[in-house]
Amino acid sequence: MVFSAGALAGCGTATTTTTTAEETTSSTLVTATSETSVTSLPKLPKLTLVVPPGPMAIPAAYLAAGDKLSAVAESTEVIVWENPEQLRAIVASSQGDFVTFPANNAAIFYNRGLKVQLLDVSVWNITYMLSYNPDVKSLADMKAVAEREGLSVAVSFQGSVPDLMFQYMCLQQGIDPMETFDVRYVADPTQAAQTMLSGAVDAAVIGEMLATAVLAQAKEKGEPGYRAFGFEEEWQRSTDATERTPIAGTVATGAVMGRPDVIDEFIRQCRAAVEWMVANPEEAGRLVEQELPQLGLKGAVVSSSMQNITWEHVEAKDARFAIEAFFSVLAELSPDVIGGKLPDDGFYYPGLPE
Repeated sequence: MVFSAGALAGCGTATTTTTTAEETTSSTLVTATSETSVTSLPKLPKLTLVVPPGPMAIPAAYLAAGDKLSAVAESTEVIVWENPEQLRAIVASSQGDFVTFPANNAAIFYNRGLKVQLLDVSVWNITYMLSYNPDVKSLADMKAVAEREGLSVAVSFQGSVPDLMFQYMCLQQGIDPMETFDVRYVADPTQAAQTMLSGAVDAAVIGEMLATAVLAQAKEKGEPGYRAFGFEEEWQRSTDATERTPIAGTVATGAVMGRPDVIDEFIRQCRAAVEWMVANPEEAGRLVEQELPQLGLKGAVVSSSMQNITWEHVEAKDARFAIEAFFSVLAELSPDVIGGKLPDDGFYYPGLPE
């Protein structure tokens, strides 16, 4: 495994890792036709997997480290996106072949005309309500505390999926979030974490891995915090007990849309990677520490964090009902969160052959 630093034009700095020592500078794309057997198509020189920092990078690291896509590509590269602007630039210019990020962002990109197709949903919960009160284990408990003594809560990215989920869950339980709680919007999750650790708020909406880090730091300070509840758990309590929260998955970009053989192989290997990761959390943590050292993450922290995420690899076509139900609810509060409308049939990859 060779590590190198590279720059993406117009995207800021990103760090990459490839499975070969030889740097590939171009990619030959071949369009499959009805007259061409996909088994006769040549391998691509390189596949680029674009992932967020943190646990959701594990499947890509596993694929690259084990050269699991060798049947369709000579090498596999991993790029970590660092901010939304960089992510959009990567997707818009097809600098990545497969990109992992929140499902609602995939809908936004698709509805704005970018060439993406959702392949799967693999993360179903990653967000928690953290609290300093061990008796707070639900929104109902939060309401009781707020009515008795007041309760402040930090929420980052006003209008984001976690914010809209929080608002909707409250409303479904007859709670006016703005009247009941002292909601303090902050610029980003890091600021939400800092606000809670400083003692400025009683609770905070924070996703993994940051939630694990906040709880560890609070414990070190002698002021232990608690996971009051996971958002998927509270969502089901607030709505239909069978409803799920499809949070994140992977899309194929225009760079590989002409190669269904490549996409299908990626889906198969990605599913296997998620299954391996869930079954081997300690090894998965060490993999990230060793193969993606640029993230500066310790294996033990990654292992602990990933076990607080709801993982399940579900192909997009099979997750469509859950996706549309979830998106429809979010759009009631803010249509912009999915790009103004439910994405049409073209958003969903048809899936692996039966």
